[in-house]
Amino acid sequence: MAQQRGGAQPNYQQEQSRIDRLFARFSKSPGESDEVAEMRLNRRVNRKTAAGVAGTGSNPSVSFATVRPRDPLFYWRQNNLPFQFDDPAQMAKMRAYCRLLYISHPIVGSCVDIYSKYPLLGLKMSCKDERLTEFYTDHFLSEDGLNYKDFLVRMGREYWTVGEAWPLGTFNEDLGVWDDEELLNPDDVEVQLSPFLREPRFLIRLPQSMRELIRTRQPAWEYEKLITAYPELTYYADDNSLMPVSNVLLRQLKHEADTFNPRGIPLLYRAMRSLMQEEMLNAAVDSIADRLYTPLIHAKLGASASDLGTNVPWIPTMDDLADFEEAVDAALAGDFRIIMTHFAVQMESVLGKEDIPDLSPDFDRIEGRVLQTFGLSKTMLAGASSGETYAADALNRDLVTQMLTNYQSLVTAHYRQRALVVAEAQEHFDYEERGGKRYVKMEEIYEIDEETGEGRIVEQPKLLIPDLQFKTMSLQDEAAQNEFFEALREAGVPISMKTRLHNVNIDFEEEVEKSRDEAVELAVAEQETRKAIYVALRDKGLPIPEDLRSDFQPRALDASVDPGQMPTAPSRIPILGMDPITSQPTLAPTMQDLQSTPADGGTVAPGGVPEPVDADQGQEQRPDESDEMRGDMPKQSAVSPYVSRPALDDFTGLYRTHERIKTLADAHRPKVLVPPKPVAEGEEAEKAEVQVPEAIARKQAIGLYQGPRHIGMRRHLMEEDINKELQA
Repeated sequence: MAQQRGGAQPNYQQEQSRIDRLFARFSKSPGESDEVAEMRLNRRVNRKTAAGVAGTGSNPSVSFATVRPRDPLFYWRQNNLPFQFDDPAQMAKMRAYCRLLYISHPIVGSCVDIYSKYPLLGLKMSCKDERLTEFYTDHFLSEDGLNYKDFLVRMGREYWTVGEAWPLGTFNEDLGVWDDEELLNPDDVEVQLSPFLREPRFLIRLPQSMRELIRTRQPAWEYEKLITAYPELTYYADDNSLMPVSNVLLRQLKHEADTFNPRGIPLLYRAMRSLMQEEMLNAAVDSIADRLYTPLIHAKLGASASDLGTNVPWIPTMDDLADFEEAVDAALAGDFRIIMTHFAVQMESVLGKEDIPDLSPDFDRIEGRVLQTFGLSKTMLAGASSGETYAADALNRDLVTQMLTNYQSLVTAHYRQRALVVAEAQEHFDYEERGGKRYVKMEEIYEIDEETGEGRIVEQPKLLIPDLQFKTMSLQDEAAQNEFFEALREAGVPISMKTRLHNVNIDFEEEVEKSRDEAVELAVAEQETRKAIYVALRDKGLPIPEDLRSDFQPRALDASVDPGQMPTAPSRIPILGMDPITSQPTLAPTMQDLQSTPADGGTVAPGGVPEPVDADQGQEQRPDESDEMRGDMPKQSAVSPYVSRPALDDFTGLYRTHERIKTLADAHRPKVLVPPKPVAEGEEAEKAEVQVPEAIARKQAIGLYQGPRHIGMRRHLMEEDINKELQA
């Protein structure tokens, strides 16, 4: 083992001299500055690089002192972060990354859940008509209906994660209600702006399952049923085919981070750089932990001549190295590890010596930035620590309150759009009570005549839907604030009840009216209870307390009382069919009365018939107010569902009211345009008829993703009913 097999021994003195020459070449000369030495080395490297590639004709690929471009977008380009919001491919990549963050990142997922669920606390509906409140609550909030308590949470999660939500509703034309509402993938929706429309146009791709059904035509019965009901879907089976959708069915809830972008931008984009830095820190920690768990051991086998005391060193052969490696593997695999050798072995750990550095400040900094993206802080979530106060988070608290309140406004607007469609289909009109009767309220709208193109103002009944109410968004210490108001009240400061209830979801006027009604009901119930006790004691012959006896026991009139001072009994109402004819009042004027006494107070010849009097001539029956003052007053209408439609008094017959407006919508629907089938020329062409199934013709006129056809029909409904009244 003293000599190396298969070769001559190297000359170590020559190798040492070569190393010394290289060191002298690259070391700094006496009196030479560091800058000059670095420039000299750079020139030498450039010359060698140029000489090495001279034969290939290429330029040197090594450059020094490269200046980083002063471009604000340089970082985003180098790190492949999407920043072009008008590029659908980059937006899809951005949304995919945000979804991954919500699923994997604990802080991001918790913040999105807070923003999706907390604003929906105390979700309920309120309306002046309890029947409408019950109907819309059952339709929108119940599990058998649209189940908005769960759907709004999923819609909020989509809104706060990817920056926009796309709810698509399916309207039932026969019942006049919504069948279902689902969320679409934003990657399958395209938004097109129009200079002539206030709202953009929405185009969507068919769901993947529906496209596969049209392509494969399996199962056959599902394909046949789909094509029979919606034949126009065959034109949109391709992956790149986009189909227009009505803005009534499909709505967009977007986070408007960019004013000029029609698409929503994720709120998480503000924390994207911090999240990328967090991933780099996690990768560094994983690398250090991996080296600590599986360190790299460096083993040196061999001995120099001085160690052996000879003139020839011992250099191990490949067999010697293989034998030593086998011994080390056996030692590391065993429970009791030992390697025995007499000399020429040196082992040390190369990687794994370092400890994991304390990266807590870096992670805390990134965590604070992620929370600041949502307007939150550690103090708001975990409480104040030493040296911190809640007052320092006042700005964060107000920011969170504003963001959550704005989101509540978006949810309320979405609900109103859905509920107004149902209200128009079911003819739920707003009303006003006067004299114990309900009168429909009217509203004015501006429309463009399709034939003449001129604008006009028309009246139509105003719709009535319940209001969607939430818990008041306030993160302040309400208990301390209420105590402060009460202290001021006790000190004599005139603070009204409305001001003291400013942050409480209570309608002061409504509560006053309810309190008055409850007081009346309690008083009546108390007296009825006392009377029931008196009657029960009297029937069983038990002693009756004096207060009950004085209140309910009948007493005889005192003879000494002046009859003129006796209370007069109420006049008796005549009973039809029981009293003599002479005592009956005149229920209606007879023909003789009409002939003898004209309506205008004049005289009529015997046997003549008085002329009808115009209603406008009865000025004495009108109140002393001008027509301008009466212009905004609600007008009585025969189509009021609360006056002339007794079917609406019972909601079991609610769906029957949709038949009238459906018939009206069918009358105003445009004609169906069906392309004719090719036929032969001549007499056969004249006799040929295009057979279109009724279901296909109806769906071609309506369209699967077109808006409900009854929208806007309430104006025609009012006009037709009023005309019928005048003709009758």
